[in-house]
Amino acid sequence: GTVKGSLGIGFPAIVMSILPIFIEPALAVTLLAIPIFVTNGTQFLSVEGWPGIIRRFLVAGISVAVTIFVVVQFVADVPSRWINIVVGLSLILFSLTSLLKFELPMSEHPSWQALVGISSGLLGGLSAVKAPIMIYTVGLKLPRDEFICVAGFLFFMGGIGLTMGTLSASLLNGTTTLLSLVCCAIALIGFRVGAMIRKRLSDKVVRTALLWVILALGLRLILTNLL
Repeated sequence: GTVKGSLGIGFPAIVMSILPIFIEPALAVTLLAIPIFVTNGTQFLSVEGWPGIIRRFLVAGISVAVTIFVVVQFVADVPSRWINIVVGLSLILFSLTSLLKFELPMSEHPSWQALVGISSGLLGGLSAVKAPIMIYTVGLKLPRDEFICVAGFLFFMGGIGLTMGTLSASLLNGTTTLLSLVCCAIALIGFRVGAMIRKRLSDKVVRTALLWVILALGLRLILTNLL
């Protein structure tokens, strides 16, 4: 939560790089549903001009929400080994594209938005990590606050799809809902702390260290499930 509040990104990536070591990845994805929904809603609603962001990126938002909802219906049937591999690949994609500053000539055209939304939903439904959204928002070269708002909105829409999908698939039940709410409360505390220290941090140093950690944990997940 502190990472999310200070840098605007990294919450699912950090959590999914750690939790699958201790619990089933499908359960980890389920526990993230409500925190992703709430923290990203808090993030993008805190930026001035958010109604305009919704109008501009509605296609991407709807695409990622619908795709995640559909994919989550099948996540319980996918072997944990393969979910861990998808999680690992998502973490590696997320970290490497950020570390290498990989950029594509993106635009806000609806076709780009649909492509990003669907690809993010396919990965996000299995791993909760939506690397294509990061590649897309970085490629748009938006001002800092606008970047945080756009990323927050798209992750928020993914959180809606994940929450509704896990409810529909009965993954989010009484017990897991309670656990998810506890995770949400902890994440929100961290989010507030991160928001307060955002301007005091050296974004470059913290982000780079974080990305190397995520890369290492992603490689670990893949290697331990392939060997």
